[in-house]
Amino acid sequence: MKEIKLNKLKEKFYYDKCNNGLEIYMWINEKVNNYYATLNVKYGSCDTKFKIKDKEYNVTNGIAHFLEHINFNESDGTVANEFFDKKGTSTNAFTTFDFTSYEVFGTNDALQDVEHLIDFVQDKVITDEIVNNEKGIIVEEAKMGLNNPGHKMFYEVKKAIYNKNCRRNEVTGNSKEINKISKQELDLVYDNFYTPSNMFLVITGNFNPYEMALMIKENQNKKKFKEVNVKKICDKEEVEVNTKYKEITGNIEIPKLSLNYKMNRKKFKDFSDYILRLYLGIIMNANFGSTSDLKEDLLEKELIYSMSYSIEIDKDIVVISINSETKYPEELKNIIDENMNKLSLTEERLKRRIKCNIADLISGLDDIEFINAHIQGQIVQYNKIFNNEYDIINNLNIEDAKSIIKHIDTSNFATVIMNKEKK
Repeated sequence: MKEIKLNKLKEKFYYDKCNNGLEIYMWINEKVNNYYATLNVKYGSCDTKFKIKDKEYNVTNGIAHFLEHINFNESDGTVANEFFDKKGTSTNAFTTFDFTSYEVFGTNDALQDVEHLIDFVQDKVITDEIVNNEKGIIVEEAKMGLNNPGHKMFYEVKKAIYNKNCRRNEVTGNSKEINKISKQELDLVYDNFYTPSNMFLVITGNFNPYEMALMIKENQNKKKFKEVNVKKICDKEEVEVNTKYKEITGNIEIPKLSLNYKMNRKKFKDFSDYILRLYLGIIMNANFGSTSDLKEDLLEKELIYSMSYSIEIDKDIVVISINSETKYPEELKNIIDENMNKLSLTEERLKRRIKCNIADLISGLDDIEFINAHIQGQIVQYNKIFNNEYDIINNLNIEDAKSIIKHIDTSNFATVIMNKEKK
């Protein structure tokens, strides 16, 4: 086991790896009386195309989320929730574009609970009966999403931005896709992606890391897994947005506006994804964040009810999105676009934001859910843990920030407006 110290933070996490490739990340917090564990599979809704040896496969959209549902079935005919409910431990799971996570949150018996988490995920129980029974449940979940205006807006925006990227597809799949999913497809995906070398555990809270690692290794040594040779296939995304302007309706009172600027990742080739995300976050915060002059002015004039931004870096593409609730979407669209074309950042603002980012990082170390998600995100996005985050953030400089601002291209953007449904 390795102890990896975080520079300047006087903190450390423990790292270990089983013989079969399962990685274990542990963060100890003796100030709390609970723990939070996630078993994460590097298989998400976007991973529908892949190659096994020399054969290519294209499985049905929604299959990652479908697997998340049925993996709670256990070989004794029960579901995993029953085991945890009896102990007062909560369990859940979620699927994203990039990975699937199974989680438990408890106060006692961390060793037993984590072992059961590993066992129910690694014990494949897929039958035609289970698959058919689950379809109706997942179809209803997908329908509920369509009736949610926030959910509907999210995917309409993704469809406007992307041409081929699977982020334009719903994580759950639609009703037709869900009903198409078969046991054979689920077996194929599970057998090739639900393997220890494609999984990682993150455990945070109050427990003994040496006991935990020993238990996990003994558990894995008792099991046999087949060797796999699978490679994900990703379609190259075009830089041009799919739809420049789109109006939709939803069950809302105040219209929603989303402006999405799509750029070629090569414009920022001198910066890693991690560094680029930090700089873009600071730049957008200075110009559109909660303490920016623009947001204060828009709120004072009652032109907006809310405004936020997000940044997406996906292989060849960078997307900056600005989302707002406003009664004046067309007027606000022009204001936002005008300000996107005159982005600025002062050295004073940069230094203030650096201090805020470091403070957020330090305060987050006391939250076992935050630090678990933080480790998850770094592994999924960057395939590594940054133990020098403090130094990286502290070394951000105004010259690099201004260089990035110069390369932000605002000429290619998608506008989506959601108006109130007419009755």
